[in-house]
Amino acid sequence: MAELRELQRKLDSVKALDEVVNAMRNLAAIYVRRAEAGLKAVRPYSEVVETSLAVLLDRTAAVRPEEPEGGPCIALVFAADQGLCGTYNDRVAKASLSFHGEQTGEVHFVTIGGRGHDLLVLNGVTPILSVPSPTSLEGIKAQVPELAAEVFEKFLEVGATQMFFIYNAYEGMGRFSETVRRVLPPSRDMLQHAGMDGFNYPPLLTAEPAVLLGALIEEYFFIELYRAMFESHSSENGARLLAMTAAGSNIEERIVELTQEFQAVRQDVITAELLDVVAGAEALKQD
Repeated sequence: MAELRELQRKLDSVKALDEVVNAMRNLAAIYVRRAEAGLKAVRPYSEVVETSLAVLLDRTAAVRPEEPEGGPCIALVFAADQGLCGTYNDRVAKASLSFHGEQTGEVHFVTIGGRGHDLLVLNGVTPILSVPSPTSLEGIKAQVPELAAEVFEKFLEVGATQMFFIYNAYEGMGRFSETVRRVLPPSRDMLQHAGMDGFNYPPLLTAEPAVLLGALIEEYFFIELYRAMFESHSSENGARLLAMTAAGSNIEERIVELTQEFQAVRQDVITAELLDVVAGAEALKQD
């Protein structure tokens, strides 16, 4: 009987865990769908800004930012505050450490997400700034302006000459790739969307080239930060959805196993009790 009670306790615990996993899976699915819809708007705008910047750099070569040589740089690492998302945090941390080892100048890390901070510290790298990772699209919209100001302040404070973004770019449900991009200063060769393909007609440059370049670089930095947050948010929840789906399948298999074991033990208990009753009845007949 004690074994039967223990099996019932295990079965109840696994069923409760299954409810939690299902809730997390459903929530991750909602976040992924919303993030995918947001990316459909963010990516095209980012491409337009990149194209505009590329066209301006082509037409005003005299005001192009000089290519930095060595010197310190800042790297923003986009991770998560929460776990249960597969290899999401490990892969971006590995990419960050690999980037750190490849640089000849000093690298200052800024981590977005507590897991990224902990993984870097565990490997002997201490970030100069750590902020929590937003858990919703509304949180991203609220955090980006303040984060942009904080990061740029650190950029000036350490005298950095370059800024890089290290994040997981979203490719599909549960699929993402580690991405390392230099954002500041923008390089004509590194702009992904260049040329006139994004315009129906050549843009009119009526403002002073230097003024226009400064405004475009500011917008470029802001939208790239916004996009990296969206990409990371989508990748995190896609990875969590995949992990929770796999966990749910394992839990369901475990529930089936425990149920079968519980039924077998209960049948043995019932059989033993029936045998005791029959034996007792036989003993009474003999008396």
